Amino acid sequence: MPHGTLKKFAFAVLSLVLALSLHGQTKVFKEVGEDISTEIKAIAQDNALVGYLAFTRLEKADADSFNYRLTIMDENLNDIGAVNFRQGVLDLQSVSFEQNVLCLGYIQSSSGHILLQFIDLSGKVIKTWSKEANLIVGALATRRAFSVPKLIGYLKYGMQIRNIPNGGFALFYGDRMRQELLIFDSRGNLTHEQEAPIVADHYYLRATAANIYLLTKSDIRIPEGGFRLYAYSAKDLDAENNFDLRDANDNWLKVLTFDNDPSTGDAFIAGCIINPRREQQFITANDYAYSPYVGLFTLDLGNPHKDMHANCSYWSNGSIPGISGYGQFTDKGFYVKYATAFRDYTGNTIFAGTALFGEGFVGSAKYKLADGVFVRQDSTGNISLDNNIPCDETRYFNDAGVLYTLDKKDFYKVDNPDTRINYMIIDDEENIYIYNVNAKKIVRTIPHKDGNIKINVFPAKEGYMMVSEYNRKEKYTRFSIEAL
Repeated sequence: MPHGTLKKFAFAVLSLVLALSLHGQTKVFKEVGEDISTEIKAIAQDNALVGYLAFTRLEKADADSFNYRLTIMDENLNDIGAVNFRQGVLDLQSVSFEQNVLCLGYIQSSSGHILLQFIDLSGKVIKTWSKEANLIVGALATRRAFSVPKLIGYLKYGMQIRNIPNGGFALFYGDRMRQELLIFDSRGNLTHEQEAPIVADHYYLRATAANIYLLTKSDIRIPEGGFRLYAYSAKDLDAENNFDLRDANDNWLKVLTFDNDPSTGDAFIAGCIINPRREQQFITANDYAYSPYVGLFTLDLGNPHKDMHANCSYWSNGSIPGISGYGQFTDKGFYVKYATAFRDYTGNTIFAGTALFGEGFVGSAKYKLADGVFVRQDSTGNISLDNNIPCDETRYFNDAGVLYTLDKKDFYKVDNPDTRINYMIIDDEENIYIYNVNAKKIVRTIPHKDGNIKINVFPAKEGYMMVSEYNRKEKYTRFSIEAL
């Protein structure tokens, strides 16, 4: 999927162990053994972070099961509830929150099932649901030298849970035999279930109060295209619309993000318009110099009953000031390797990516990846360079350089609805840059390494970030929530 998924989507899943201390907005996790382990997962509602869940596997209960503990934390890492239970081997896949109920989705390898738990904030399990699944069995390496890898089961197409505002939860899962879409109410009762409309290579789920959207992707002919969107009623899964993601000229659209508008709550899709003559050429620096894309698009999904038309902006006809027909920003001398996009609070789409600078003639030029770049598309389709900011740079490489292996930038957005400010966390190879989109400036630079400490930054609650500090020598990880 577009960046926006998983690491690129911005929610951290971190392998840790038992929590030892809590001081306000800081938690410390200490490594205490091989068998006791904890995962921290972000709890999302309406695609925004509202808390954290610590899923701890404790000692083995018997030959077929373990004791588990769930610790529910608010957005400041304060404990607000806990639940202990015994179950077979579980792998936590997805977490969502709606109407004071958590929905947790697991894979239970030992019995070949998927399992959902519905838990209130006091830690009471109010409902469970399970279904047999055709799992793929694979080996999971252990941390001990010379130990035998453990066998685990996983779903071919994964599991995704999204809350339905003022409704319940939408679930998508896909195994080797079937791909299904299900709706549960906020008490954990299954209300509707149906098979996915097609067999695809990838599936992406999004929910609003009125609609469930399932975005599918087939990879065979157009590696970056092949997207098709299906819209359903959030009440009963009645099909309302479906269409290929193409522009009016029948060009395929590459999806960079599939998200919710922070102002309206409606879903939207944004990305690049694929050059029909360059559908297979988008890997190297030389490919970018010959324009694998002809423009940018935003597709608002507020009314699925209408024919949906993307807001498309084309540079291929040379009509946009400051941008060549090949997509180069001529005053700055760079192309953009686009990574993600988001909506601001005034209806603009902001595209973010890495600047690709070249020296010499196309075909024999040298290139480097450098600045973080922000490109603005307004509601009328005008696009312009919003800003470019110095970040970590690569050395110069030849035109055959494979860009996705050389580009070390990851982009994470954070919105603050109170101040209506958008931030972008640019996670680069050596440093982390906190960028205020509204003020158009870097407000903080954090090095990844500080002596024995390795630092990472992730989105947290609205207007905040989570700072992770791993001390290799002392073998602990400290998490803190800090204002942007």
